[in-house]
Amino acid sequence: MITHRDIQDVCYLRSKQTRKQYYENHKDIFWPFYLWRVAAPKSKPSLNIFQMLVLRLILAGCHDNEKLCRYSNLDKELIRYILAQLTNDGYLDGWNHTDKAKQLLLGVEESTNEKTSYYILQDATTGKLMPRVLSTLPHIEGMNFTERFPQFVRSKGSGKLVKPLLINNTVMQEAPTPEQMNTSLRAYRRVLNQLKQADFYISEDALEVTYSIEFIEFEPIAAFIHTKLFSTISGERSWYLSDPTGLTETLPELNDVAEQLLDSNKHFASRVNEVMGIAEDEHTLNYKQQEQLFEEQAKVELFSNYPWVQEYSLIKKHVLATLRLKNQVEQFQTPRPEILEGLLSELQKIIEAWLKTFIKPNEYNNDWEVLVMRWNGDRPVFQHDKRLIEQIYLRVTSVSAYAAKRLATVRGGNVQSAMTRGNQSLKPMLAAMLLTFPKVVEKLSMQLPNWLDDAIRLADDRNNKASHASGEVLTKEEVINHLNSVDELLKVLERILGSK
Repeated sequence: MITHRDIQDVCYLRSKQTRKQYYENHKDIFWPFYLWRVAAPKSKPSLNIFQMLVLRLILAGCHDNEKLCRYSNLDKELIRYILAQLTNDGYLDGWNHTDKAKQLLLGVEESTNEKTSYYILQDATTGKLMPRVLSTLPHIEGMNFTERFPQFVRSKGSGKLVKPLLINNTVMQEAPTPEQMNTSLRAYRRVLNQLKQADFYISEDALEVTYSIEFIEFEPIAAFIHTKLFSTISGERSWYLSDPTGLTETLPELNDVAEQLLDSNKHFASRVNEVMGIAEDEHTLNYKQQEQLFEEQAKVELFSNYPWVQEYSLIKKHVLATLRLKNQVEQFQTPRPEILEGLLSELQKIIEAWLKTFIKPNEYNNDWEVLVMRWNGDRPVFQHDKRLIEQIYLRVTSVSAYAAKRLATVRGGNVQSAMTRGNQSLKPMLAAMLLTFPKVVEKLSMQLPNWLDDAIRLADDRNNKASHASGEVLTKEEVINHLNSVDELLKVLERILGSK
């Protein structure tokens, strides 16, 4: 059997890229995996997008053709045809969902007798299974072994060599059990469902699917997969490894095992220090010690100053990241620009997280219709006269002329999406809050008069001064001012959320 020590014979794979990624700073890594080739029953294809839309609308209470036409924006004849299909295929019984439909909506698809093969990924440094699979092996051609670490040409056009760090801390391969594979595949399936239906939560209980998995080959393929070690500064972590399958930007389970490698692999620890911009000879503490200190400080502050966010996971995530970055900003007289930008970004995400938590976006929320100028059939044509839109927002007591003017620049379609899907940034979410919960906005403004203006200025600074395309410089003083404003808002929100 070929092992990871057989440098010239082992399998080298490219990471699949689903979209072009931008990294502030990154290093190339060859991460070791064992690939187990298995076979499992295929799932029957899901219903098409129009059938799923109608099925969900019926679940939400649309029990006549007129409502289905209005909310789906589909032709009446097409609605009749889809209803007939869903009935004939056993998804509907009158206006009632069948068990078959309920299983589909929970993310559980039927399987067929036909089988498909794929590769399960097992981290070779710990033996842990990753919740990812590969259907094909994207081999890297023309590997170069003349240097200490294997190299390859990024593209024939440029001829530029990529020289990833080879991680050789591997353990002996051990075949995973069926239970371990099922657990891994359920986690993978959950990620797929979240990506396909970003606005619908799929519970773990709904995904208790038992796959009939069989090994095709009883020995794994030893492989190195090209990944990126990168830093985005903002976020739950300070550095990440890219998802080797390209399904998502990063893979939390891989980050966790990589964290364990810092103490035993100096080369890898050095690469982490480099992407973080930390040179050990310039600081008393090395990277890991610094990060642990920042993390511990952030957790202590979270528990002492914001204990209530424990009940709101989305808010907690961004408050914790904010506190960690705040500690870094306060340590240096002139913090690195990317740390300031990361802190500003996390401050904005805190407010967005509160708005999403409070509004609870719902596709049947129609408060946005106040921004509609006219209807083109079932399609809304939104008001484009900004002076009229300003007057709509000014109906809410305590909304300033400045806030109304700035929010009037937000497109009506974005406000609609903020209310119904929650997938918008700060200003559309603020506009949605004004239209959906005006009384809460008024109550909040009585306790903190300038919160809305401050939140809009935060969004503007985030867009204008914390983007790569902007030439404006973000100062430490500006970020600290925004930090203080959000801190005041959080203290008031503790009472607002607590009384909701």
